Amino acid sequence: MPQLTDTIKLGVLADTHIPDRIPELPPELLVALRQAKVDKIIHAGDACNRQVIHTLEQIAPVSIVQGNRDWLFGLRTPRHVEMVINNVRIKIAHGHHSILIYSFYFLWVKLFKELNIERYYKHLTQDFPDADLIIFGHTHYQAAKWVGSQLLFNPGAVSPCKQNHFHSQYGIITITPDGIIRTEFHQLET
Repeated sequence: MPQLTDTIKLGVLADTHIPDRIPELPPELLVALRQAKVDKIIHAGDACNRQVIHTLEQIAPVSIVQGNRDWLFGLRTPRHVEMVINNVRIKIAHGHHSILIYSFYFLWVKLFKELNIERYYKHLTQDFPDADLIIFGHTHYQAAKWVGSQLLFNPGAVSPCKQNHFHSQYGIITITPDGIIRTEFHQLET
């Protein structure tokens, strides 16, 4: 059996929406990530601006995926990222699946005022059936949900919005050497 590494701590962000919704990353978020001593930062899409990546890289290495707004703003990053940490198979995606499905859901929500989060879970588990942990964004709702043997994790939105009660949110995931996954949700008060 290969030697496992130390416990790894991930700072997990999504939906920063800079500069279209907020001008910059909240300074309190940067302080919190430094104080947490994260080993890596995962950004699950909708950064909208390459400066977000550069700022986060001053704290820890960053893995980012493309969100639907990134596509609109011309930020080209991978649609999905895959990694293995302490034998935990991780897939990162924004969660909008494709522009076509995103457009359909967008119209559905506008017409019927109904957002069915379960649809996102279904698409993610179908797209990544071999993942142990799926990290995603897009919905702006914090979630840590087991679907079968897969853990789906959404850190919420950094950009204040109705879904996060206008408080920036982020998450921390800790993966122990024996592959135990621990999740935390955080909210900035300012």
